[in-house]
Amino acid sequence: MKKIRVTVPEDIWRMMKNDIEEFGINNNKLCNYILDKLKYKKEIDIEKELETQGRPLKKIVQFDLNVSNKKIYYDILKENNVEIEAEFFRELFERYCSKFKYIRELFVFEDKVKIILEAIRNKKKIKIKYNNKIETIEPYFLKREEQGDENFLFCFTDLEKVYHNYKLKDLEVISILEEKIKGKNKKYIESVRKKFDPFLGNGNFVKVKLSEEGKKLLKGLTNYRPQLVSKKNDIYIFEASNENAKLYFRQFLKEAIILEPLDLREEMKQDFLEALKNY
Repeated sequence: MKKIRVTVPEDIWRMMKNDIEEFGINNNKLCNYILDKLKYKKEIDIEKELETQGRPLKKIVQFDLNVSNKKIYYDILKENNVEIEAEFFRELFERYCSKFKYIRELFVFEDKVKIILEAIRNKKKIKIKYNNKIETIEPYFLKREEQGDENFLFCFTDLEKVYHNYKLKDLEVISILEEKIKGKNKKYIESVRKKFDPFLGNGNFVKVKLSEEGKKLLKGLTNYRPQLVSKKNDIYIFEASNENAKLYFRQFLKEAIILEPLDLREEMKQDFLEALKNY
């Protein structure tokens, strides 16, 4: 038996790991299937088979050129030797959509990302607007959540004097300040970077009882899934903030029962009682 060992980017490793869990197959089966199906052709075109059902697989994208692109539009076509405009744009959109979601987010907010990274490099504070509130923060790093695939800015807020993770897409950078970042707990910051949790739930444990259906949901629902610490029969213990556990397990409805902490259990109970009033 020949063992294959390949180093791949973390994104590809994570995506394949999620597929193994969600599709109910093992690592060997997936890797061998990919080799078997793509060994002589490098394209996956199974979606074309669906066209035999008469399914509408194509939609129209329509947009207006902005002022800057309108001025140089024909120069763009000439430089790229474009004969068919539609083919040119299809290629652009396919190139964009071929990237992971978190990379597409970084691309769309590239100007914002560059300002933040400049502030981090120069160890300067920045003024931001988040949830309609203007505040001064010390930016430390940008990091993506492994399961949710969103980018967050980990920082320290001057006003509340606490560490926070802010969603990149939801924050607005107003300016870089001249005020330098003071030395904070470097050990803690590095530990957050290595074991990143956007909810900062490290050290908080949530005990949950899952039904058989709940166990299936746990495998399939990967977005913001808390870190599993241990399990015994139907009892699972996760390391997660109450906020993360609440966000994740409320989609399980009756298939998950929060046992601890008691304040989270009570919060979930009240939320479900409030929802019941709407029915």
